[in-house]
Amino acid sequence: MWWLVIPVAIYSTGIFALWLILQRKRDTDQPTAPGKVRVSVVVAARNEEKTIVTLLNSLAEQDYPKDLLEVIIVNDNSTDRTPIVVSEYFAQHNPQPGINIRLIYNPFQGKKSAIRYGVEKSAGELILMTDADCCVGPGWVSAFSAFFAAGNADMIAGEVYQKPGRGFASYFGSFEFSALQSITEAAVRAGHPVMCNAANMAVRKDIYLKHAGEVRSEIPSGDDVFLLHAVKRSGGIIGYMGESAAAAVTAGAVTVAALLRQRARWASKTFYYRDAATLTLTAATAACNAAVAAAAAASFISIKYLPLTCLLYAIRLVPDLLITYRNFKKRKEHPPLLLFLLSELIYPFYFLTVAVLSLFPRSRHFRKRD
Repeated sequence: MWWLVIPVAIYSTGIFALWLILQRKRDTDQPTAPGKVRVSVVVAARNEEKTIVTLLNSLAEQDYPKDLLEVIIVNDNSTDRTPIVVSEYFAQHNPQPGINIRLIYNPFQGKKSAIRYGVEKSAGELILMTDADCCVGPGWVSAFSAFFAAGNADMIAGEVYQKPGRGFASYFGSFEFSALQSITEAAVRAGHPVMCNAANMAVRKDIYLKHAGEVRSEIPSGDDVFLLHAVKRSGGIIGYMGESAAAAVTAGAVTVAALLRQRARWASKTFYYRDAATLTLTAATAACNAAVAAAAAASFISIKYLPLTCLLYAIRLVPDLLITYRNFKKRKEHPPLLLFLLSELIYPFYFLTVAVLSLFPRSRHFRKRD
């Protein structure tokens, strides 16, 4: 079974190479000159009555010129008080001069159609997107506008910070999320973007409308990665906004069940990917975790496989630690190392569990709040 070292070594070498790319690229490379681009922030909201006021407050506090900024909240057929909460917010804050935030209603079904409808109704040259349960800093729009003005990128992936809650499941999810964020940034900087996050991204309006028909509307999720792949196929310029001022903050899943549902929904999109770099990364990750899980299972049957299991875990530990903690370091956080080590032990079995769950049709139809 020593051949199991091969997929683990390939995966670990790739992750280490991505970490090296991040080490060579500094945040000082980000543009700082203010842009003068007309910006539209488009947010699709479904059943977010408990969280959307936090987002609205953060959007109302943007330091960008008010005459160049509009915010469009698209109510995506909410069954709770989301549109009422938004309307009440407008009633309280509209007297403040310069705040251009409006609510529209999605006449269709699903987040993708809601975003498309919002973009079609927008007036901005640059479209910024985030989720209704996120919040952003006051310099969020300014940072993206400066980046766009400096490089005229067609699409910009942004940093997303996930706040760990209480409990091991929350920390476990934040470790994985941080690694995904670092890999996202490194892949973009390497010139082979593989993924992004709809919680924080920007795209030229004309580019979005050009590729809106390629985001697979029949699939509830994936409005981010499918768009990224479409822009990439057409030769569009894709950048990464790593400046902390441009980051969006979101809460992580707090229970094991919620984490598994969310990750299975994400993984289910893999069946529809056609991007070579994304599929290569996915295959390498799957092969590595399958190899580690197989060795660990074999060691329970016979102790003679225990040295192999320990070796496989050791090979992947260092690059996983570097790529994960790099993201935490950017936001000056220091999660417990012991929890990370425990997460590493569990992760191969968790990965396979998510993979199995993603095979069931229901995982492909989860909405965000399911």
